Amino acid sequence: MDPRLLALLSGVLLGTVSESSLAPALPLLARTFGVGPEAAQGVVSAGLVGAALAYLPVAWWAGRVGAVRLFRLGLGLHAALALALALAPNLSLLYLLRFLQGAVTALVVGLVPGLAAHAFPQGRGYALGMVASTVATGTLLGPALGGLAASYGLAYVFLLPLPAGLLALLLSGHLPELPKQEGSLGRLLLAPGFLPALLATALYFLHTLGTTVALAFHLGAEGLSPKAIGLVLLLGPLQLLLLGAWAGRLSDRLGYRQVARLGAALLVAAGVGFALLPLWHPLWGAALGLLLLGVGRALFQAANNALVLSLAPGGLEGLASGALSVARATGQALGSALAGKALGLLYPLLPHHGQAFAATALLLTALMGLSAWLVRGRG
Repeated sequence: MDPRLLALLSGVLLGTVSESSLAPALPLLARTFGVGPEAAQGVVSAGLVGAALAYLPVAWWAGRVGAVRLFRLGLGLHAALALALALAPNLSLLYLLRFLQGAVTALVVGLVPGLAAHAFPQGRGYALGMVASTVATGTLLGPALGGLAASYGLAYVFLLPLPAGLLALLLSGHLPELPKQEGSLGRLLLAPGFLPALLATALYFLHTLGTTVALAFHLGAEGLSPKAIGLVLLLGPLQLLLLGAWAGRLSDRLGYRQVARLGAALLVAAGVGFALLPLWHPLWGAALGLLLLGVGRALFQAANNALVLSLAPGGLEGLASGALSVARATGQALGSALAGKALGLLYPLLPHHGQAFAATALLLTALMGLSAWLVRGRG
């Protein structure tokens, strides 16, 4: 693999693992600080909100000081905050540090799609497919690794992104700068088809992280350890590692919108099975449900990322990349918050926690259905 692409993918992995690795450790965090699901998932949401607020300012700043310089700065700051999080003594400080780390994550991953598209103009679909696969893989690999790390202690979860950050720093010396960026956010959002495709991205990540958080709490209530939860959640990343490049090449060949529609439809159909199968058997039902979601996730994420960037007018690639990252982080924050809120409301109302999980998963799947509607059309 080209070292430039590997540097970018390592940066993406750092950011997405940092954002998602707390999911299976949330039951442990709740017990450690004596809080419920809503307060515990707030640690996840704090980082995602920090990132969502920072992505567009970072895209603007990069046009003036250089995207690569910001990328390398973010790697160093992210490592310092990871160490501080590992030593944090209370929940309030965790909220603050996660918010700051989320803002720093924007420095690392905010411009990666634009840099990848610029560095590999003849293989944009493949490069963006790999980026999309890495985003999705990191989003799902984070919970798997987080569950394994949590079996040794909560502090180890916060240190998980450090190896990826070191690799990105070592390989980032030859990254290309983006060309001069001109234009406004208003022009970008008014480009034909851009805003619906961007909203579809947000809903996809709402579904992805929301279902992950809901499943982690369900398996924890069934008595599974954080390590066991992490191993179950590892199924999703393994599928994406196998399918990401294939999905990117398929979207190059068949068209970004057509493949995104197919992926969204598969996710809605599989989402129903994902909601109901764990009621049959917590462990094997959850594993089968994740396997059903895998193909749809790979197809939708690879194709829709490329679709969003292909719809951006010339000179706005960096801003479009930032907007794509905002959509991802916003969707993840809303998905995590919605899952925690729904479970908190439904646990006392329903006779069994499994029913609360199923209802939450079906709600998230209905919202994913809106993505299928947003990417409708031709092309």
